[in-house]
Amino acid sequence: MTSVLNVDTIADKDGTGPVALTKQSAAKAWTKYDQATTTAIDVSFGVSGITDEGTGDATTAFTNSFSSADFAHSGFAKENGLINWKSSAAGNIRCVTITTSASNADYDEVAIILFGDLA
Repeated sequence: MTSVLNVDTIADKDGTGPVALTKQSAAKAWTKYDQATTTAIDVSFGVSGITDEGTGDATTAFTNSFSSADFAHSGFAKENGLINWKSSAAGNIRCVTITTSASNADYDEVAIILFGDLA
């Protein structure tokens, strides 16, 4: 026998907010953005904004900080673009997108995914 759970919202114990992920390895933040024109976020979760720091250089700020700067991150840029992680802090990460010949470049599709414990 299978069971189906259909709900509109799952809230915290007080009924005032979302349920916190604990003891799980789900991505805590992710985003896909256009770096080539305006550094506009296309879609995201747990990301409050992106700051253009120059050609191929951007800082992504998180809605909720991680417990430390030691979190796992991964990403990609369209058309064989590579991502180098420049620095990270509990509340943001700065990365540089480069071509295969190691030149900074803006790409119209950049995505990053972040895993770790939230503060």
